[in-house]
Amino acid sequence: MGYRDYQRTVRRGIWAENNSLMLLIIVNALVFILLHFIKTIYLLSRLPEESFHSTVFSAFTLPSDLSAFLTRPWSLLTAMFTQMNLFQLLSNLFWLWTFGSILQDLAGERKVFPLYLYGGFAGALTFLACHAILKAGGNPVEPAVFFGAITPVMAVAVAVTVLSPQFRLFPMIGGGLPLWVLTLVFVI
Repeated sequence: MGYRDYQRTVRRGIWAENNSLMLLIIVNALVFILLHFIKTIYLLSRLPEESFHSTVFSAFTLPSDLSAFLTRPWSLLTAMFTQMNLFQLLSNLFWLWTFGSILQDLAGERKVFPLYLYGGFAGALTFLACHAILKAGGNPVEPAVFFGAITPVMAVAVAVTVLSPQFRLFPMIGGGLPLWVLTLVFVI
């Protein structure tokens, strides 16, 4: 790639209009803040924390029971943005920003948002299917919930690695670090 080719490539800033990666990061952070704000109101009102989990938090998470899922189908979408642990949120947002920015550079910014949603839907449907299979097999399975951004972020990470397995980070330092190594660190 020559100097003129480099001049023609236009890199959009992180706060550019229609940056789907920043939209995803902001939505994840806002849902986290909203849930903790509501939880704080519950605690300041001297309501038990369990009532917050049974009324508000359960509305955002995906239940493993199919009949409960049918009463709140929106949880298929909200579960992939719901997180209650600050370290988990920061970790997921860091990895989303890392792999999402590489994906935007390689495939364009219009690919991040749909891939995030498809990864979240795939993770949620896999969760429902596994729970239904275990229950149908006669195993005693306790009800569980699915939430968190780990599956959509994992989808973005795997997509970037499959899209460009030879991509290297920090190419000036000893030839660079292969992207698949970073993905392996993320998976572990």
